Amino acid sequence: MQVKHNDVLIATIGSALTIKEVSGFLVANDIQIPLSELALIYTSSEAEALRKRAYKLESDPLFIEWQFDQTLEKEKQWRDKVIEIKALYPLGNHDSASQE
Repeated sequence: MQVKHNDVLIATIGSALTIKEVSGFLVANDIQIPLSELALIYTSSEAEALRKRAYKLESDPLFIEWQFDQTLEKEKQWRDKVIEIKALYPLGNHDSASQE
């Protein structure tokens, strides 16, 4: 993955990191740039791996709640989380807007 600031490459990281992990990387390397100013660029395989992890940790529990409750509110929460995950980890070499 690559981390860019104002279209300038500031880091190439050998493995795909979440935004929270990138934050830790910046602190550990004394890079003082706000996360909101960064573009995170993932390969398709990196984005797929991060999506899979996020689905398992974040959206799957919401899906199970929806299946149990069968309410529109629970369905919306689950679908919104899936949309959020897809936006954070786009497939292909696209910039991912830094969001928490």
